[in-house]
Amino acid sequence: MTFRKTAIASLAALSPLFAEFLLGDQYLAGPPEVGRQLGMFAMFLMLYGAGAVLIREVARRRNRGWPTILALALAYGVVEEGLLTQTLFNPHYLGLDLLKYAYVPWLGIGGQWTVYVLTLHVVWSIATPIAIAEAFFGRTPWLRRPGLWAWSSVLVIGCAGTFFVTYRMGHFLASPLQLIGAFIVAVGLVFTALRLTATPKPVRGNGWLGFAVGLIASTAFQIVMKAGLLPPWPNVVVMLALEVAVVAYAIRVRPPAISLAAGAAVTYGWVGLLTALDAGLAATVEQSVLVAGTLALVVAACSRRRTPQCS
Repeated sequence: MTFRKTAIASLAALSPLFAEFLLGDQYLAGPPEVGRQLGMFAMFLMLYGAGAVLIREVARRRNRGWPTILALALAYGVVEEGLLTQTLFNPHYLGLDLLKYAYVPWLGIGGQWTVYVLTLHVVWSIATPIAIAEAFFGRTPWLRRPGLWAWSSVLVIGCAGTFFVTYRMGHFLASPLQLIGAFIVAVGLVFTALRLTATPKPVRGNGWLGFAVGLIASTAFQIVMKAGLLPPWPNVVVMLALEVAVVAYAIRVRPPAISLAAGAAVTYGWVGLLTALDAGLAATVEQSVLVAGTLALVVAACSRRRTPQCS
C-alpha cells in the first residue's frame, strides 16, 4: 500500500473508531453480535471516515488551516445530527429525553444536547483523528481527483445508510422547517469555511502545555455535561466558555495540533472506560485494550510528528 493510501486508510479508520468505539457507544463484544457490529463499523467508516477524509482534503488542497477544518467539521455535525439521525430535533431518540434540557421551543432543539453533540463531532469525530493522522503523514493533499469522487460517493452512501437505519429505529422525521433550517446552517458553514483565507502560521506553543490544556478542557467539558452539577442553561454557558477558551489559547499560543488532540483522546478514553464498566466484563476488557492502543498511538504520533510547524 502506498504512502497516500496508507494515510487515507488510517484517517478513515480512526474517525469512526474515535467517534463510536473509543467513546464506548459501540462494542464488538456486543450486544448486538460481532458480525452486526462489524457491519455498523463499515457504515460508520463510510460516514465518519469519508467525512473526515474529505474535510481534510478540501482544507489542505486549498492550503487552509485548522479554522477551515473546524468549520467544515461543524457543518458535518449539523448534517449528521440535523438531517440524518435528526437527534437535534427528536425528543425521544433511543428512548432518551435529549431535548428537555435548555429547550428552545421556537427551534425545537435542546440547547445542552445541541452544544454537546456538535462539539463531539468537531473535536473527536473529525479534528482529533485528522491531527493524529497528519502527525504521521503530514499535511499535504493525499487524494487525486478520482479519489475525491470515489470518497464523495462513499460519503453519499454512508449518509443514505445512516438516514434509513435511523429512520427504521423510530420512524421519526423532523418538520420541513427544521430540516430546511439545518440544511441552510450547514451550507452557510461550508461557505464560510471555504472563504477563510488565513495563511497557516508557525507553531510556537509548548506541546506539553497544549496537551494539558486539551486534557483539562475536554475533561471539564465532559464532566459538566455528564455530572449535572449545574442547571441546563448554566451548563451550556460553561461548555461554550470552555470552547472559547481553548480557541483563544490556540490562536494566541499556537500549540501543535497533535498536543490538543492527544489531550482530547485521553479524555475520550476515560469516558469510554466508565461507560464500559456498566456494560459488563467483555466490554470492559475490549475498552481497556482500545484505550491502551489509543494511548500508544498518541504517544507514537507525538514522537513522530511529521506535520510542518504550522497550524
